[in-house]
Amino acid sequence: MMLSNANRATNTLLRHTSRSGSLARGIASTNAPELPRITEKRANETGMGGRASDPDVKVAVFGATGFLGRYVCSHLGTNGVMTYIGNRGDEFSHRHLRPNFELGRARFAFYSSRDKQSMADLIADADVVVNLVGKYYETRALEDIPKFPFFNYKVNTTFVEANVDVPRTIAELCTEMQVDNLIHVSSAAANPDSASEWARTKYEGEKAVLEAYPWATVVRPTQMFGHEDKLLNWFARMAERYPIVPLVDGGHALTQPVWVDDVARTINRIIDAPEMFEGRRVDCFGPQDYTYAELARFVY
Repeated sequence: MMLSNANRATNTLLRHTSRSGSLARGIASTNAPELPRITEKRANETGMGGRASDPDVKVAVFGATGFLGRYVCSHLGTNGVMTYIGNRGDEFSHRHLRPNFELGRARFAFYSSRDKQSMADLIADADVVVNLVGKYYETRALEDIPKFPFFNYKVNTTFVEANVDVPRTIAELCTEMQVDNLIHVSSAAANPDSASEWARTKYEGEKAVLEAYPWATVVRPTQMFGHEDKLLNWFARMAERYPIVPLVDGGHALTQPVWVDDVARTINRIIDAPEMFEGRRVDCFGPQDYTYAELARFVY
């Protein structure tokens, strides 16, 4: 199957990136010097470290059910961090995250991005808030109309709402509730002059967050790859369904993909010592450029 080829390509790309160079410039890579860990225990910290310990840190995560979110939660659970996980769906949308945590070390709460109070309830007494919310496309939903064909597709969540309004609301709540630290995950492609509305709104989201919470830490990864990604798996799905794979301008454009787990490790290092990164931007990118044509051949 082509999807199996994508998984093999992911494993091979990992060997060529994460294990051979620094993806987050000295923060996340396993071969790079790691940040100093906290050597003295916090006031209420208990245990030897690990899943069954209590590091005396509470973290609220928005967007935990996404691609990056599951890796962030895995590391939080491994370190025994008390985690508040926001969810906009039913129980089935987040149950895959439960095994990451010891019993009682995670709280799952429903919230609506259009209900500020529900977002405040999720944050509660968290020491650190992590915002992973973002959209690569505008979601749509069916609505009834009085004329034939009696239904229409309407935009349910716009780029502006997902990439600007929600991050701004989270930042404002962190300021109002006096949360110690905020980590906002944006994108290395964020640019106010980009032809892409998505890239422009990612930049506007960064700006909105820093206006509401000036000491926030902004993490800017390039395209992320992993076993559930939408990068390598996209090539596999195209090859499975169509006789050709469409590549814009022959696939000569460059990308510098980063392993998703390295980005998750970076976020968890920031959570470990957030005061070191207050008001700073952390760029996460792979050590090597690839053209999209090379990635397509890589998957096949």
